Parts: sequence; structure tokens; C-alpha cells
Amino acid sequence: MTHFTEEIDVIRELSERDQEQAQAFLSRDPELNLYFLGNMASLGFDHHFCQFWGDFQEGTGRLRAVLNRYMDGWVVYGTAQADWTGLARIVDEHPVPARRLQDNPRGIDSFLPYLHRYRPCYAREEELMRLEGESFRPVPPPQGIRVRRATLDDLPALVAFYADAEEMTRSPAAVEHPLRDRRIWLAERGGTILSTALTNAELPEMAMIGGVYTRPAARGQGLSKAVCSALCAELLREGRQPVLYWGNPAAGAVYHRLGFRPIGTWRSVRLEAREGTA
Repeated sequence: MTHFTEEIDVIRELSERDQEQAQAFLSRDPELNLYFLGNMASLGFDHHFCQFWGDFQEGTGRLRAVLNRYMDGWVVYGTAQADWTGLARIVDEHPVPARRLQDNPRGIDSFLPYLHRYRPCYAREEELMRLEGESFRPVPPPQGIRVRRATLDDLPALVAFYADAEEMTRSPAAVEHPLRDRRIWLAERGGTILSTALTNAELPEMAMIGGVYTRPAARGQGLSKAVCSALCAELLREGRQPVLYWGNPAAGAVYHRLGFRPIGTWRSVRLEAREGTA
């Protein structure tokens, strides 16, 4: 899929030959662009559910923006000079409906005004945090609770767990991918999953934690702290710095307790089709 905008600008789908330049461009803000970098490192450029586009200045070949689709979610990052209208056209015209947007473009305040087919049905400014090894304060699991790394044998139970997980609800495919390609940790009692945490993106030096959810009836027992603690401990042993974002005060208290420190803001958006454009 190739889009041409003005004569001096070219937006095209990226391939392996663009990887070095794209990684260098995105590494200017590694924590902010961890989804980009993780998808690029683990999936590359030849997956039907994960695509990348770049906005280049013709003549210089200088990369000005990168756009990534992972399933029904989109991420965009670029300079003020990028062709934001052309990039938004890709999202608007893509056959897979857009449902989520990481709206941290950096070069502009928001990508939303450039979208014509979609509008936000939910938007939240969240705190971006990271955990340094020397600041980590591990938390043991409560008595009677087993905390462990999930395996593929847990897939059916995890699919059922995330099928009705409020704002953390995930499709079966969105559960299977991190289980196969990254990791999911869980807390259970008597074989019943009560709490989970996973990595949404991983690099050799960094990992983005997400999908943290505890069943309503099991809340208030320290399960989120215990499962996140176990996941963070594993990442730190591997030399990967944990990074995450949050908007729920209860979740923020958990992360502060573990030793996470704020490093910026993160805007999460859920999208819906505008009337008459679906």
C-alpha cells in the first residue's frame, strides 16, 4: 500500500531495508515508542496483523514519521513537518476498522484532528513510568496464592479470563500473541486465575507491562502487586527495564509501591466510526 501526497513528500509502507533508519528515528524516545520498537523487533515487516508506514522527505530520504498498525490498534510518531494528513488517510482508508490509538505523536499535540472516519469515544491522559533495578521493592504473594508464568496450556483459561475484563478485555488473538511471543504472569488460587499481568512489547533492554487485571471479587488482597512484582523481577533479571502507564489511582498506588517512577505522560484513545462512515 503506497500513498503519495505533495510532490516533495512520499508516504510508503516500510520493509526490512528501512529497519535501521526507522529504529534510529524511534529510539529518540525509546520508552514512548516501545510498542513500535517491540513490534518491529519481534514481528518485522511481513505480518498481516502488523504493518508500518514511513513519511519521507523526497530528495533527502529523511524519515519524518512512522505509523504502525497492530491488529486494530494504531501508533504514530513524527516531527512537526510530517505529512499528518497523509498518515491519517491511511488509518481512515484501511480495511481493518481502527479501535485504539496511542495518541503521542510528539511533533503535534494530537493525531485525532486529522482523522475523518473516526472520533474518540474514550480518551485518557495517563502517567508513563519506569522501574530502575535499585528502586525495585518486591512484594510476595498472599498466603494460599500461587504466582507463576503462564504457559500455552493456560490459553483457554486466559482467553476466558480476559473475555470480560472491563477496560482490559482482550480478544482471543490479543491473549494468544503475548502468551506465545512475550509473557503473561498470573496469580491463582486452587487453579482459578484471579489476577494477571503481561508484556505488550519487549526489547533486549526494556519491556512494556500491560494487561494488569484482577477479578472484582478478588480485589483488595494484594494480588496485582504480587503478580506485577513477579513479572518485574523476571524482567530485571534479564536486564530489561520495566515500563508502564496507568490512569487508575489504585493501579498507580501499586506501581509506586513497587518502586516505579514517573517519566512523562501517555494518551490512550478508543476510537469509533463517525456516523455515516462505517
